[in-house]
Amino acid sequence: MHVPTPIAQREFERLKDELRREMDASRGPLLGGIALARALGLESLAALRQARRRGRIAINLFSLPQRRGYFALTADVAEWLARARLGLPDSEGAPYE
Repeated sequence: MHVPTPIAQREFERLKDELRREMDASRGPLLGGIALARALGLESLAALRQARRRGRIAINLFSLPQRRGYFALTADVAEWLARARLGLPDSEGAPYE
């Protein structure tokens, strides 16, 4: 398992916090629909559904009562983006490609 250096860990925390603040300010604590797809680098809701079916989404997606589609916490997306940007392994230790 890749263990980040203290400098890399600080950079990760800084970037994660910055992304979360920006995403919270523009979208709130919850992402869904096309905003979620685009945050994950996907072009459409169909691409999000396909990636989910294939097990290619590395964050926890969930449904909400009486709402259509899938949702993710902004904090989870911000962490995933920061890890991917810095080339750090995901929470299960797998490296990002």
